[in-house]
Amino acid sequence: MLRGLVDFSLGNRLLVLAVAVLLFIWGIVSFRTLPVEAYPDVANNYVQVITQWPGISAEQVEQQVTIPLEIAMNGLPHLQHLRSTTLFGLSSVMMIFDDESENDWNRVKVLERLSQVMLPQGVQPQMGADFSPVGQIYFFTLHSANPACDVMDLKSIEDWTIEKQFKSVPDVVGVASFGGPTREYQVRVDPNKLVAYGLSLGQLEQQLSNNNVNGGGSFIEAGLQQINVRAVGQLKTVSDIERTVLTAKNGTALRVKDIAVVQEGAKIRLGQFGKAIHRSDGHVTDNGDVVAGIVLLRKGANADSTLDAIHAKVQELKSKLHRDRKPAATGS
Repeated sequence: MLRGLVDFSLGNRLLVLAVAVLLFIWGIVSFRTLPVEAYPDVANNYVQVITQWPGISAEQVEQQVTIPLEIAMNGLPHLQHLRSTTLFGLSSVMMIFDDESENDWNRVKVLERLSQVMLPQGVQPQMGADFSPVGQIYFFTLHSANPACDVMDLKSIEDWTIEKQFKSVPDVVGVASFGGPTREYQVRVDPNKLVAYGLSLGQLEQQLSNNNVNGGGSFIEAGLQQINVRAVGQLKTVSDIERTVLTAKNGTALRVKDIAVVQEGAKIRLGQFGKAIHRSDGHVTDNGDVVAGIVLLRKGANADSTLDAIHAKVQELKSKLHRDRKPAATGS
């Protein structure tokens, strides 16, 4: 057999040479398109369903959220394991599928089952991001050389600007944020004044909610044109909240500022994120409160091309923020 192969090769030299050239070109193309990862992704195909029910005990969350979700998810195609964890105000259901399934297909099937689950009013389950444990490809922190920009400002920029820009990069499924106080509007009610005016906290909340809306109308014909009519009522500043009318007695309006103090403040924090940098000269830069984040890669995507796109996005953000004299992002 070997002699016959040698005789055929010697008798058809041009054909053998052409096949060798084609194999060589094929090998170059395959090598250039071969995804090379520092850490191979060996994670299972999984879908996580997270449900928050603030203020409810773990036992009640287990009975009314976790168990109904487990019953609904049982029997999914290619499902191997179903695991759940229930904490105070939180339910987490993890579904692990076999390697023959596709993650996108699994998420579609889980989403179909979620629409059939009857949960308590106001409880909305959500699917976790489609990433693997090795998908944390880019860590970044925010800093500012402007002393007027504090950590709360950095947190607002991270939530409303940086995170949105990173999510626009292909194959980025999410950004996990850490550190920094979250800005919010706080209405600090004086309980004595609330009782004196015969109001309750529920009435105050309802009135604030009712006044924080825009109303749409029809249109008015003006010759050959039409003018759209709408009522703008959304709250934008602290002063808008203070002037919100709660009730009227004897022709006198009672406003929020008459019974409460309204101001911008920080949401209650459950933790703090710090960062220490050990430099080569032995100097240690310690920052006890920083705003940081992790960019998450879509499961199965190419990390190298995504990282190149992330670095390009960071340079774009730095140039824009530098022109606007705002904080810049640094990462690794």
